Amino acid sequence: MITPSDNTSLYEDLYDGIFNENLKYVFTRLHTELNDLLQYMNARNTPGVGGHYNAVPSRKLSELIDIYRQLRAQLSNSSYRFIIDPHYEDILERCRRFLRESNGSPIPEDFPRIDIIEYTPAFILQDVTDVKRSQTVDSFTLKSIGGGSYATVYKFKDKHYNRHFALKKAKKDLTDKELQRFKNEYLELRKLNSPYIVEVNNYNEEKSEYTMEFVDSTLEKYILKNNTKLSMAQRIALISQLFKAFSYIHGTGILHRDISYQNILVKIYDDGSNIIKVSDFGLVKLRESSLTSNGSSIKGTLNDPALNIVGFNNYETRHEVYALAQVVNFILSGRKLGIYDKTESIKKFIIKGLSPDIEVRFSNMKEMSQAFQKLKSELLSIEEESKD
Repeated sequence: MITPSDNTSLYEDLYDGIFNENLKYVFTRLHTELNDLLQYMNARNTPGVGGHYNAVPSRKLSELIDIYRQLRAQLSNSSYRFIIDPHYEDILERCRRFLRESNGSPIPEDFPRIDIIEYTPAFILQDVTDVKRSQTVDSFTLKSIGGGSYATVYKFKDKHYNRHFALKKAKKDLTDKELQRFKNEYLELRKLNSPYIVEVNNYNEEKSEYTMEFVDSTLEKYILKNNTKLSMAQRIALISQLFKAFSYIHGTGILHRDISYQNILVKIYDDGSNIIKVSDFGLVKLRESSLTSNGSSIKGTLNDPALNIVGFNNYETRHEVYALAQVVNFILSGRKLGIYDKTESIKKFIIKGLSPDIEVRFSNMKEMSQAFQKLKSELLSIEEESKD
């Protein structure tokens, strides 16, 4: 039985992502009681010496461990299967070896001080996804790797293909309009065929989720991690791929509208190749779409502030140019702030893309790409000069 505790409210927010209210309550109470008992054990233990854990908390902790183990076993084949934090898993297993039912429990000399988990969930749902084969349905454990307002992205390994995939799952509290936008993202990605756009596979109507290729890193993480090692030739290659991707996207009659350092990915291959992959088409603007209404709030982290005046429903190619100019600047400099200004012509290129006057900007991807191609020799010469 889980007993009341005055500290329960401290951990409620940690389980807000669990939509089953009963399970949310149980996890919160288990976490609370567990922390109370483990904190008391810290007070009774001197690492290297040991200590004595009193009879009442010994019995309570033993009961709590049994409740946790029984609940985990009962839910192991359900959509609510879960694990406990690895640190607590190790501590509870060690506690089971010395806890006694009466007269208290001797804490072993080698028992460590416990790091109390207060700011992250101690109990973690193990999401699973089902993959249908011709005769069977395989289930795989999912690991959360990111997400946004509408969806959560997971990673899993399909043993049948011996490779990792990503799974994008719509959040459960979406409106009908938001859910339709989520499905439209999948449908549009299915139509696209380019090495510079993330590839999607199948859509699960029942679970509102779809699988896609797994890509190693966001552009943001890749640049920040490798900024001191990237050559100018490698930076130019990434930018050239970026222009190819968006030239193709615009050529199909759509606009992305959510360009960011996180929505552009980098796939890393064993042979040293690094390929740009554009993802997250959830805000894509279609020619015949009615999902963006007048007065829609401005979305997208790199979008033109002027859209607050003209309206997000009036988003056009030159707004896409504004966002892409920031990405190009980031790839060249490794910084989100400031303009890459190694030469006046490169500085002018960036400023033209970011101009507050939309009429001054590059009018389309072809014009922007051609202007950048003329700067390649100049960019490469900067690196050569720095070596001398």
